[in-house]
Amino acid sequence: MSTSKAFQKEKEKWALGSLLLNTFLTTLKFVFAVITGSLALMAEAIHSFSDLVVSAISLLSVRISSIKAENFPYGLYKVENIASVIIGMFLFFTAYEILKEAFFSEEPREVKHIEYAIGVMVITLLATFIYSRFEAKAAERLNSPTLKADAEHIWADALSSAVVLVGLIGVAIGYSIDKYAAAVVALFIIHSGWEIFSNGIKTLLDVSLSEEEINQIKNIIYEKPSVMEIKKIRGRSAGSHKFLELELIMHNYSLRETHKTVDDIEREIKEKIPNIDSVFIHYEPARQEGLRVAILTDENKKLRDFSTATKIEIYDISKDCCYEKTFELKVNPNEKEIGNILTKLGIDIVISKNHPEDFEVRWQIVKSSIMVWETNLENIENALNELIMSWKEYKEKEGM
Repeated sequence: MSTSKAFQKEKEKWALGSLLLNTFLTTLKFVFAVITGSLALMAEAIHSFSDLVVSAISLLSVRISSIKAENFPYGLYKVENIASVIIGMFLFFTAYEILKEAFFSEEPREVKHIEYAIGVMVITLLATFIYSRFEAKAAERLNSPTLKADAEHIWADALSSAVVLVGLIGVAIGYSIDKYAAAVVALFIIHSGWEIFSNGIKTLLDVSLSEEEINQIKNIIYEKPSVMEIKKIRGRSAGSHKFLELELIMHNYSLRETHKTVDDIEREIKEKIPNIDSVFIHYEPARQEGLRVAILTDENKKLRDFSTATKIEIYDISKDCCYEKTFELKVNPNEKEIGNILTKLGIDIVISKNHPEDFEVRWQIVKSSIMVWETNLENIENALNELIMSWKEYKEKEGM
């Protein structure tokens, strides 16, 4: 079974568990509300019934969101976010009901068997608290906004149960302090509801991926020496899935080599960033107007090869064949180290006494679309002029 299918089945399992829990609690509260005559317990039963409706929405949205059809080729992932918005609205309604019950209820609360009512609320509080914490961890691991919203709603149910429990205990000992606790809980519920509601709305409006994810994507791309520039990164979320569009400027490699690099980028992004559904990559060849040349030398400014050079000098040659030294690097006389450095400098040609002997280094140079210009000359200036003369002849022949 694929990872995505396993995640989908686990999300459905948690959503179904939430539905069963709320069915049990709603039934329990209604039965004992009738037995004890507790208005608070009856109100909590009605509240649990609203949770039952929300859990049904969660389960339905998780199942529908994975469906792909001809009219919805990208899937119905945003059903999860629509469900999150609805759940957020339910949280607002719950907070309103708690405040109304705490401060505007004129009916006295007369309980016949208060110990039964307290026992039911203790069971409710423990069950909702434990389940909400486990579901919240699963939502984070599965990156599911619906499960997260449902866990927050069950947590709000646990808090409202605590308010009712405090009120019942207050009644049992002759005090009534539940309305003050209710106000605090209602504010907390409003805060949670706003986070869930606003996050759902943002995703429905195609909010971008997080800055951390964008930076991680950039690091993956720039590890490829063939990539010269990232023109644009666009990403969005839909449900627990993410969609990515990239525009890259790449060295003028062969089509096969470029396509392989693009495939590698897509694979690594999907491996390292969870819940990436698709990666669309548009790439363009670099627009060549001049040349960037690396020269392998030593401390005495004499030309060397990959195994004897101690410095790399970088020159930029303009389209009218003028050259300018831009910078230099000190290196160890080691073929693999020098080859690795050259692939990261964005150069077109490396002037050396010889090609690298190590086959791995040769292949690395070829993959980076770098030409090795062999010369017997010792002087840097003479070697550059030799290269420029050859380039001039080529440009004249090609009519450039």
